[in-house]
Amino acid sequence: MQRLTNRYQLTHCASVLMFALCAAMSPTYGQNIVTPGTDPLDWPIWQGPVQDHTSPATNLPAEWDPRGGEGSNLLWKNEDLGGRSTPIVMNGKLYTLTRNHPGTDLEGEKVVCLDAATGKKLWEYEFNVYLSDVPDTRVGWSSVVGDPETGRVYALGVCGYFCCLDGETGKLEWDRSLHEEYGLLSTYGGRTNFPLIYEDTVIISAVVIGWGDTPQWGLLAKPAHRFMAFDKKSGELRWLKGTTLIPHDTTYSTPTLTTLGGKDALVFGSGDGKVWAMQAGTGLPIWSYELSGRGLNVAPQVTKHGKVITGHSEENTVGNTMGAMVALDGNATSGSASQEIWKNYEVMAGKSSPLIIDNRVYVVDDRAKLFVFDLETGEQIAKKALGTVQRSTPLYADGKIYVCTNNGRWYTLKPTEDGVEVLHKMRISGQSSDGSPIAAQGRIYIPMSDGLYCIGTEASIEAAKNSKATLASESSEDASIADQPAHLQVVPYDSLVAPGDTKEVRVRVYNAQGEYIRDAKSDELSFVVTGPGSITSDGTYTAPEDAAHQSALVTCTMGELKGDARIRIVPELPWKFDFEQADDVPLTWVGGRIRYVVREGKEGNHYIAKPTELPTKPGAPTTKLGTRSQMWMGSPEMSDYTIQADVQMTVGKPGVEGATEEDVPEFPSESADGANATLPTIGVINSCYTFALFGPNQEVRLYSWCTHPERTQGTLSKKLEPGKWYTLKLKVVPEGDHAHVMGKVWERGTDEPSDWTLEFVDKAPNLQGAPGLFGDSKVAEAYVDNIEVTEN
Repeated sequence: MQRLTNRYQLTHCASVLMFALCAAMSPTYGQNIVTPGTDPLDWPIWQGPVQDHTSPATNLPAEWDPRGGEGSNLLWKNEDLGGRSTPIVMNGKLYTLTRNHPGTDLEGEKVVCLDAATGKKLWEYEFNVYLSDVPDTRVGWSSVVGDPETGRVYALGVCGYFCCLDGETGKLEWDRSLHEEYGLLSTYGGRTNFPLIYEDTVIISAVVIGWGDTPQWGLLAKPAHRFMAFDKKSGELRWLKGTTLIPHDTTYSTPTLTTLGGKDALVFGSGDGKVWAMQAGTGLPIWSYELSGRGLNVAPQVTKHGKVITGHSEENTVGNTMGAMVALDGNATSGSASQEIWKNYEVMAGKSSPLIIDNRVYVVDDRAKLFVFDLETGEQIAKKALGTVQRSTPLYADGKIYVCTNNGRWYTLKPTEDGVEVLHKMRISGQSSDGSPIAAQGRIYIPMSDGLYCIGTEASIEAAKNSKATLASESSEDASIADQPAHLQVVPYDSLVAPGDTKEVRVRVYNAQGEYIRDAKSDELSFVVTGPGSITSDGTYTAPEDAAHQSALVTCTMGELKGDARIRIVPELPWKFDFEQADDVPLTWVGGRIRYVVREGKEGNHYIAKPTELPTKPGAPTTKLGTRSQMWMGSPEMSDYTIQADVQMTVGKPGVEGATEEDVPEFPSESADGANATLPTIGVINSCYTFALFGPNQEVRLYSWCTHPERTQGTLSKKLEPGKWYTLKLKVVPEGDHAHVMGKVWERGTDEPSDWTLEFVDKAPNLQGAPGLFGDSKVAEAYVDNIEVTEN
């Protein structure tokens, strides 16, 4: 199997002497895997063509002036594309993520395509932000990735919307709502991972809380930093694999796609505080190394000899210091202390990724201090203050390091024997830098908070046109294991079907290195179904005609090898859940198990409760992680329906979590800092809108994007009492290019009011989405009963 490695063939050097000069200032090129067809002078992923933040471009300017004018080297500026996303460039086009209609009731997110040479907009693809706590200032956190093989681009929105677009036209090829389908967690902080291409898949990760609460079903109901690999052409899920359960944090560490010990690997920092390597083709773990007490955000760098360089700025696992830079042996077969080559404590390198140039490591820490370390020993060679805060990653090209601090201090630096030489410095006034500078086709692109800048010279552009730089092809195949099956991948891994539907599963065979060998033939396979339904010898599963909300596990066997695929069966509307005969919530609910449990009331009736603490594993302490969460119970393509449920709030007080009204004789104070703060929040979800009772605020709220100050939403003050059942009803009616959203609440057992409590017309509508529940039970439990979902 052929691999493209990250070594530029600098054939444009005119002589042996010039080649030596070029190579002397080149980065340490490793075995990073590059998508076939990649132009080394393009920038198809935010880390660069070979994922090391370097470019072979020459004749690039050392100085520029953001104000423009003669001699400024500023080619163009687009003031509409300010933000935190790092752009990419592929096939003459620039792609980036940014806010859409900022500061208005229509705000969302969009992918924008420009002519990379002129900055002229060619197309844009808009989508909503929904069911997310991300503030508007953090929209566009992720970066688009391009696929040179197909010309397509892929983007992940801050709320878990994932799409594949035609790079020429912006036409939607396929999309997924990752939180509704698989339980992706969208956080208030906005941390959003970047997709990457591996062979015929596109891979994305996040903290995921899905369905399946036992090892048989994958333990996906418990949160973990998980990777999802989709067929890049169809959007079909190939595999879903994760790291440690109940992680400390969300994360945005982009994996480096490389080769370690003959295995194609993803090397990344995880939300559990560990550095991981996992097989890129299967998601199976190779090793992990414990680095931090909290999540890791840096994209590791990997040298040609498999040395992994990364850092963090959180608590260390030993001692009481913060931050560290570390070099690991990536070719190890398992993680251990012996994997550590060197480690420098108290280097707060937690946001900006390192650069490897020759045999040195250059890293800008969170306080904008540049450190230079010896790659082999970790010895500090130099340290230089650049500013006070750092978020973006430097660019290395044409023998120069280009770096911008978070408060707009720009530097062009030249590596020297004893550190760096400042070639140019300035202040880009009134702007911040979160996205990273990139280089493509002789131009440098610089994303800032108020716009996107493009700089370059005639000489740099002409040099790019005449460059003969290529990416060398090299084989990493081990013939002794190439055709020996070691792993079965049953695809699609996760499916949703209706009663009576069929689903064909296929089996892909991989060797011990995680390399795809072939599709298995039906005559060498046997299939078994655990749960309802049947399957034929060729892998065609059929759900029972009378199936309710049920799940089936398809297990395939080939010799001693086994692989699984999961199927959810969800019937057509209407639905009703009264929990009277239930031991647990339906397994099909994404994010439902563990977060909701069946309880019996004093009168023998049953309902579900959202506890104040959630289980982790037997014998381990419980956790409050996930007590504020969403869950979904159907397809994200559902539309034009109504959801209704009875809900009750309990009240917490010191030493008594989940106390009922009987425990608190007097109704709690309505002051914001009084006993109301101990009430939970509980609500229903319909088509990406939420209608909820916010106990701490004594409010009823109707919204889609709760943290946006201008996005269409409604709020009404209402006295909310613990121990009392209320009925919530949420109806969403699609009406062409808008949606009519209506919610009402009344005391259970009384007549339903004719008027809606809150309603609005959304001119940037969500026209479809799965039914679900929202709850926040950190200090007191909330109860839900008698859920009904019906067609309008």
